[in-house]
Amino acid sequence: MNTSTKAEQTYRYDILRAPFYGILEAGWSTFALVIAIRYFEAPDKYKSFIAGAWSMGFLLTPLTLYLVAKLRYRSSLACACMFGASAVLMVGATLAQSLLIFTLLIMLSQIATAQQGPLMLQIYSDNYTSKERGSRMTVPFILMALCTSLFAYFGGKLLDASINNYRILFAVITLAAVGAAWAVSRIPSKALTTEHIGNPWQSFSLIWKDKLFGYLLGSWMLLGFGNLITLPIRVEYLANPDYGVNASNTSIAFLVLIVPATARVLSTKLWGHFFDRLHLITTRNMLNVFFMLSIACFFFTTNLVLLTFAMALLGVAMGGGKIVWSLWVTKIAPDEKASSYMSIHMALTGFRGTLAPFIGYWILSQSAPKVVAIVGLVLIALSVVLFEFVRKHPRWGARPIEP
Repeated sequence: MNTSTKAEQTYRYDILRAPFYGILEAGWSTFALVIAIRYFEAPDKYKSFIAGAWSMGFLLTPLTLYLVAKLRYRSSLACACMFGASAVLMVGATLAQSLLIFTLLIMLSQIATAQQGPLMLQIYSDNYTSKERGSRMTVPFILMALCTSLFAYFGGKLLDASINNYRILFAVITLAAVGAAWAVSRIPSKALTTEHIGNPWQSFSLIWKDKLFGYLLGSWMLLGFGNLITLPIRVEYLANPDYGVNASNTSIAFLVLIVPATARVLSTKLWGHFFDRLHLITTRNMLNVFFMLSIACFFFTTNLVLLTFAMALLGVAMGGGKIVWSLWVTKIAPDEKASSYMSIHMALTGFRGTLAPFIGYWILSQSAPKVVAIVGLVLIALSVVLFEFVRKHPRWGARPIEP
């Protein structure tokens, strides 16, 4: 199969995968936590585990990548297996009667889904040229955001009618995981080999062997902590009557899912263009400014109009953040090592994502949502400065075209 045919087939089935993944994203990012809070009345410890499960999955990606390479599985087949495992675990979570079992199965389902990240990155690296990766990602991301919005709206309505309807919601999420498994299994891909992937220790050694990569990961760590300590607190801020908003389930779904997803739809194509055409540091720090503005506008008001504006800013940032987070390693990694670089990026994302909800909730327990916001803002501001220090690094090669 020639390169053009592979690219078109990848694009076609990635577009089919995107709506299913959008439903999964809505389920993980909001509804699992809302159900824990309002159906099971979960204490902070359980909420932190649910909020951090996706990131915990990232921690395992170097090991998963190594096992897939050891077994010489095709990337797309391995991805399909991850989605299939997630579907089975979701069935268990739907039927769970206790908070402990619910939390455990929800966590495992998210962890299974998270394993497909570096595998998909390897597919994009193999099947798309370097000049088209950003633009090829835009339509799938737009479809993903649209389906996240639709599912969030109807899911919120369903839960407002009765919180017991969450089992219907989870049945839809389970079917979405099955649909994603089918779509990704149709994407052409090569079998991974340990020759290129290496073992997890070899992958981790890239952090200090590739000094630019290690520096960028450190800067990203500050940025990630700044964002991630605030994300679950947004749901808490809206849902907990102690903070003065006490929004309905539909309002929470509207603010946390529909508004940012709509902003993502409107901004993703532009960010895809920026990723392909601008210096990575330019695009990264533009996104960081939007993240900071969103945090600053969200946690210092209870006005629904201002909260909506803040979440729209977050959506704009997420529109580009998803592309940059998913593809940035291709700017510095050899094509055959892209999945190894990505697995380490994801593992460190998992490290901070696992800790961040606990840190965020701990800060909240000692103070107030505003303090969480201030800590997040300071960390992101520091990352902006650190990113700027390597703008002129020679590894970036020829200066990207600036419009």
